[in-house]
Amino acid sequence: MAAKCPKCGEKLHWYDFRAECKHCGANIPNYDWENRLEQDADAAEDSFARLHYRVNNFKSATVGSPVRIVRLVCTLLPLIALVVPLLNATFAFPFREGTESISFLTFILNYLLKFDIGSVFTLMSGEILGGAFQSLLLAVLMAMLAVVAGVLNFFVVLLGAINLRWLFNVILNCISLVTWGLSALFLSQFTSATSALSIGLFSGSVSPFYLVGIGLFLLDLVLDIVVGLSLKKQKATQPNMEEAVAIELKALREQQLAEAAQTA
Repeated sequence: MAAKCPKCGEKLHWYDFRAECKHCGANIPNYDWENRLEQDADAAEDSFARLHYRVNNFKSATVGSPVRIVRLVCTLLPLIALVVPLLNATFAFPFREGTESISFLTFILNYLLKFDIGSVFTLMSGEILGGAFQSLLLAVLMAMLAVVAGVLNFFVVLLGAINLRWLFNVILNCISLVTWGLSALFLSQFTSATSALSIGLFSGSVSPFYLVGIGLFLLDLVLDIVVGLSLKKQKATQPNMEEAVAIELKALREQQLAEAAQTA
């Protein structure tokens, strides 16, 4: 869009670098500067009023009540599932023997990352233990999906608080809850298959700590629904952004008039 002279409205080209308009001679930077300054001040006040509305929503949705504070804290608690034991395994290999508890992080760091992709697919295509390793891989993928959805849920809580939104948090928690449960199921299938087919070389069981993750994801889901219903009620009763901005600007104008009257 081409620039125009604020006084005469004639089109200005990119090479018209002089301060005065060549058509009417008006000083473009200083033309009607008081009115333009007032317009800029009004625009700034409007922007600050909108910012105040969002900040107030954010504070209310995150720390506006004890339940909302608990919800914010509990959003990160499911990450505890990363470090608690998920699998109790007993090995009886010639060069390795013993029992250990394996968490999600230790499995990723000490086992999965030491295999290349080709080896993983080779194990999955094996005739004897292929199905077992497929269950193991599915268990890991489901656990990773649950963790990713749990981490995203924390950031979505913060972003959604600006506009009092919450439904996406419920969806993410449902995904985390279901995929974490599926991870336990697939891991149970893996331990059952390998215990039966490894001729005593390996035996294992799903740790009861898996229930910790399920319980924490379920707690998050319940808190999201409880807080979400209160946010829905709050959003329906409080002024929308345009109304809140109008109220704040009106109060600001009245304050400015009162100060001007006192000064006079």
